[in-house]
Amino acid sequence: MPKTLQTPARRDPSPVYRWVVLIFISLAMFGNYYIYDSIAPIADILKAQLGFSDKDIGSLYSVYSIAAIFILLLGGVVVDKYGTKKSVLVFGLLCSVAAVVTMSSPNLLVMLTGRVLLGLGAEPLIVAITTALAKWFKGKELSFAFGINLTIARLGSVAADNSPRWAKAFYSGWQEPLMIAAVISLFCVIGGIVYYVLESYSEKRHTLGRASETDKFVFSDLFKFNASFWFIVALCVTFYSAVFPFRSFAIKFFM
Repeated sequence: MPKTLQTPARRDPSPVYRWVVLIFISLAMFGNYYIYDSIAPIADILKAQLGFSDKDIGSLYSVYSIAAIFILLLGGVVVDKYGTKKSVLVFGLLCSVAAVVTMSSPNLLVMLTGRVLLGLGAEPLIVAITTALAKWFKGKELSFAFGINLTIARLGSVAADNSPRWAKAFYSGWQEPLMIAAVISLFCVIGGIVYYVLESYSEKRHTLGRASETDKFVFSDLFKFNASFWFIVALCVTFYSAVFPFRSFAIKFFM
């Protein structure tokens, strides 16, 4: 009888492979956070050189949040439908485009457009990366992986906040610091590309954690969550409303 060719049994990816995946998608988060926080260090320069008001600078943050509110639900559906590797790559690319648009012109409308694009890309990117971590670390070191991911991401904020110190030579004008942000935004693209390659390779050889079948999205279901869920939502809203205004106006608040 002819011998039947058997497909080699798939195994879990090695710990080293998983941690490499974690590093590269976390680099995408690093770039994401740096772009977002790149405005605050140049707020005074924008006012002095471009005549921006506090309202204008605040708007650069507000339009990001407004765009994020409208895209997040749709972004979650996109991630479920098209998968993490495509989503991380596409949303990471959108973040990089947003950084380039923001630094391309002193016109406020152009900068606001860049920040809207960032809101459309950055928040769904976070959702896609969170989903990816659950896929790669489910049943393993998931909480630790989340911790490392957010640590690397927050280092992006630290780097942006301290950029007037380590990139002092570039802070004579408004555009050079945003050029640095545009260059660092390439981390979003590089991280997305490398993750796409790593997951594509792994899909053929490894067993990855897979989500159950995606439920059909029904808008009315949003009103069926219990009180505990909404208390957690209120806690998150309180945190964001108390902390994030300080990203650009902390000094004025203290004064």
